[in-house]
Amino acid sequence: MARSTVADVVVDGLRRAGASRVFTSRSMRGLVGLEEAFARHGFSLMRAATPAAACVMAAALGQLDDAPGVVAVDANDVEAARPGVRYAADNRAAVIVLTPVPDAAAATLVKGAVVVDAASAAHWTAHAAQLAFKDPRGPVQLVVPDSIQGEATLPVATAMRPVPSAPEAGALDDAAAMLGGASHPILITGLECRYGGVASWLRPFAEALPAPVLTTLGGKGALPDPHPLALGLMGSPTARTLVDRADLVVTIGVDARELPSHGWPETTPTLRMARVAGVDARHGSLELIGDIALAIEELAPRLRSRARADWDVAELDRLERSGEASARAAGDAMADVVGIARELTPAGTIMTVGPVTNMPAVAAAWPAVAPGEFMSCDRDDFALAAAIAIASRDTRRRVVCVTRGDVAGLAELDTLARLGAPVVVVTFGAASSAPPPPIVMTTPVDAGDWRAAIATALLRSTPTLIVTGPV
Repeated sequence: MARSTVADVVVDGLRRAGASRVFTSRSMRGLVGLEEAFARHGFSLMRAATPAAACVMAAALGQLDDAPGVVAVDANDVEAARPGVRYAADNRAAVIVLTPVPDAAAATLVKGAVVVDAASAAHWTAHAAQLAFKDPRGPVQLVVPDSIQGEATLPVATAMRPVPSAPEAGALDDAAAMLGGASHPILITGLECRYGGVASWLRPFAEALPAPVLTTLGGKGALPDPHPLALGLMGSPTARTLVDRADLVVTIGVDARELPSHGWPETTPTLRMARVAGVDARHGSLELIGDIALAIEELAPRLRSRARADWDVAELDRLERSGEASARAAGDAMADVVGIARELTPAGTIMTVGPVTNMPAVAAAWPAVAPGEFMSCDRDDFALAAAIAIASRDTRRRVVCVTRGDVAGLAELDTLARLGAPVVVVTFGAASSAPPPPIVMTTPVDAGDWRAAIATALLRSTPTLIVTGPV
């Protein structure tokens, strides 16, 4: 480390936690020392148009990467940043919110506020990172007062992440017994399947049982959607049919916010595999708490001699095709555009969508083959901010954004123009003004032109804004 100021120690700690970029907006008033330290340590810095969007950008990377998203919020912007902090909290994204002053009003949104002092800056930075990564993940304020950022301090190498706990042997035996006694188990995946290696174990686990897999929006792609055992989102008609027939429901990494109510009969036994304990007093329920990937690995030898589940493969195939047909029939213009974009893009493309009226249809129109390939904004429309952050991470990776925002309200178009990445933005808004170059704007006159407009946009090496008009 070239220097040992408080700012350098804080930034070095964030680097060791896995961060490599920082998002902010306008000036970094009160954070000048940190801004200079970020430059010395090779961080890339992206300025968003609004503080809330900067927080969303950090959260989007916190959802995709096993590293914290970092956002710097100046003293004047703590209030304006709160909608973005709420997005991070809603999506359980590990985000470090750097501020020179604490924001007491955001106490209900963040997991905690950690105030750095000059004597132990390394300790408090590590504490903030561990708190953000501690399950359930979420945003943490790291307050670095302006007055101490240039002070000398002692650099100390500290652990930046909590150590995941191993599931108990007795609970593994009980879980294996439940699985062994079930003839019609179903699996439900959630947002904790996005990281920790869970997705690599999920497919062999589902195939070994075998059991159909339902998903929340956060768990979409943990089992690739084209897989024969992937039966779609919870809440769909297909899901209701399966949960009514199941004799065991296994939730894997499902956060309490994803399923506020069970959605299956009270009499159905439940096996909950998660990183943190929950509250479930239902008869016949069991929790298997700890590292989820390790739990599935440890279950494998315990299930070797069990009888295979008795699901009819032909019936599952019929349910899958019926569910896809129902989703298409219930779709709308946004779902149609998402479906067209999916047909025209290669595997690995990421879709971000704003708030929609028919999320099941829109999500079904975008089959994902890995976690994080479909990202939705349930409250405010931050789809463009999320798309920009993802594109900044890898400008070669294709990103498509579909939003209902008015063009005049797409404040982050300037940010996208500065980035210049080939993001395709489809907005169901009004073309009130032309976007800044190098963004190319097209206005298809009807639904028949959407495919041609998207196909042309995907050939460009610069961003494209496709304005379809309000719906």
